[in-house]
Amino acid sequence: MSLDDRVVFVDKPRGVTSFGVVRQIRKATGIRKIGHCGSLDPLATGLLAVCTGMATRVTGVLMNQPKVYLGRVRFGRATDTYDADGRVVAEAPVPSLSPADLKAALRAFEGEIEQRPPMVSAVKHGGERLYEIARRGEEVERLPRRVMVYAIELVDYGAEHADVRIRCGRGCYVRSIAHELGERLGVPAHLETLRRTSLGAIQVESAVRLDDLLSALASGNPIARGVRPLASVLDFLPALFVRPGFETPLRHGTQPSPQHLRDAPRQGGLHRIFDAGGRSLLALARVAGRDGSGPVRLECVFARPLDAQVETDPP
Repeated sequence: MSLDDRVVFVDKPRGVTSFGVVRQIRKATGIRKIGHCGSLDPLATGLLAVCTGMATRVTGVLMNQPKVYLGRVRFGRATDTYDADGRVVAEAPVPSLSPADLKAALRAFEGEIEQRPPMVSAVKHGGERLYEIARRGEEVERLPRRVMVYAIELVDYGAEHADVRIRCGRGCYVRSIAHELGERLGVPAHLETLRRTSLGAIQVESAVRLDDLLSALASGNPIARGVRPLASVLDFLPALFVRPGFETPLRHGTQPSPQHLRDAPRQGGLHRIFDAGGRSLLALARVAGRDGSGPVRLECVFARPLDAQVETDPP
């Protein structure tokens, strides 16, 4: 299976950056236009979505999907990066922590919370990445940002650790939660391990291991696991179908009116736009109005129709 104009779901190993994964896939395929949908720290493992070709135009859509992480918080030591890769900046004995103590502290992180990003992060300050400033040994004031934590639960615990499962939105730093959890409990803490287990409806079990992907690419073997066409990756978006004859005007940027669509939208928000038979994905468009009664405005038109496997009644 060709990787061009696809989304490749990789099970990222520990010790490599997200950009390092992109760089290796670019070198192995020769595809120049490649990007990932949401960084994982080198320490972290798990699901990383890599878009190629025209699929890179929807990275923002995928990054807005909820993510689930499994993390281990280690008590007794705090680090300057809030994770196990950092320099230890504080140590203290770990008090006896009951499940009730841990669950009560975790509840404070549910919902829309304000979070200060770590100094070692890709957030920009004055045009520079924070990690670039941190490398010079400097620290700057970081304004808190609002992030969404849909759910956080205690999975397991021991004398000096707590395993947590977090379902969160875009821009949430789990290592910041680990650091602040320690502050709430009165003990230094950092994030020891982290694994992303899902992105939207995609589970890490369906991803391809990076070594297996690179090996298959080097040997010329077919690749099916973890590689999906864009239309199916975006199947959480409702579909609209244009009437025959309107495909070309739409691809040239003509905004679709009700007479150009086979069926009227039933809700607002972002939609996939297909040709009349559902064989090709043409564009993404946003429908105004909660009930879909507003105008349809194109947000992304693909340079060429993308093959799609969509079940639809004939027009």
